[in-house]
Amino acid sequence: MLTRELAQEIVKETMERLNRNINIMDTDGVIIASGDPERIGQRHEAAAEAVRLNRELIVDRHSSRRWRGTQQGINLPIHENGQAVGAIGITGDPQEVSAFGHLVKMTTELMIRQNQIKLQSEWKQMTADWIMEELLHSAKPDLPLIERRLMSLGLRLVPPYRVAAAAYRPSHEEPNFESLLAKATRTFAPDYVLMSQAGPQKLLILLPEADQGRTGRFISRLSVLLRSETGHYRIGISSPVADKAQLRIGSQEAELALRYGEAEQQEIVYFEAVETRALLHEIPEAHRQRLLDKLAACRSGKARETLTCFFECSLSIASASKKLGIHRNTLINRLEQIKALTGYDPQHFHDALVLQLALWLEPTERGSG
Repeated sequence: MLTRELAQEIVKETMERLNRNINIMDTDGVIIASGDPERIGQRHEAAAEAVRLNRELIVDRHSSRRWRGTQQGINLPIHENGQAVGAIGITGDPQEVSAFGHLVKMTTELMIRQNQIKLQSEWKQMTADWIMEELLHSAKPDLPLIERRLMSLGLRLVPPYRVAAAAYRPSHEEPNFESLLAKATRTFAPDYVLMSQAGPQKLLILLPEADQGRTGRFISRLSVLLRSETGHYRIGISSPVADKAQLRIGSQEAELALRYGEAEQQEIVYFEAVETRALLHEIPEAHRQRLLDKLAACRSGKARETLTCFFECSLSIASASKKLGIHRNTLINRLEQIKALTGYDPQHFHDALVLQLALWLEPTERGSG
């Protein structure tokens, strides 16, 4: 669409390069943009005729009297999708300006096309943003309307789904003229993937048909993009979601995975890997604090180091003592001291689970304070 704003931008860009006055007229010949502001709103009869005949019309010194509101120059119809949508006029001696007239016409049509692509891209992103907001944040998503919006985008989201949250810090080496969201959308354009900007430095991604293989390939490609475009990034990925109505939970899982990835300095974290710790988030604050207070003696220093290593080694005395670089009897003595201090025996599974929960709660508490 040839709007007044776009026409004026074309006039400005063209005149800077040609040092000639440029007029752009609508299909009725009314000047909608010009290097001479006083001419805007006037009717250019030669331009109207050029549109009507759909061909170039030259106005020389003799014929200028025939056309009201005209000066010497050439007038060429502007086409969009094969139809004349206006005309562009270049003021000057026709013999001089004819040499580059068609180049100016082609440049004008290209700028109109680029603007149309930009508007279409913006519309697609706005539609995708609405769908993502409705699916990931609404308590009762309007699924029939979502399906209609997906059809307008030519998308069909097939389960199972995964939700990914990617947080990043932009690189300051070079100015970023294209947003990361635009680059990511362009990179994954052939795939049925929905993306939206969830904040100044965060992307939310809905990945359909998210079996293990496809998810892994997508996260790998996304990591390459983020690594090349940002100074620092992390990605949290939800567990598989079978139903669109449950995607809100998937979004929460992705955010929790992202949070634990940040706490543990990991670039990529799947919710399945932190699910037990993430479930602690659902425990009421008073109960969490009571557990932390009760087991304060094992949450820091040598006791924390010993328990962390012991649990990472699946309660194996031999593996943990080797990893810690101490004698097995020294490790056993430490575990007995922890049992005496807390009342929980780290070598018994159920007691070890309570102690592990206390260790997992510690970074969560610090991060939320």
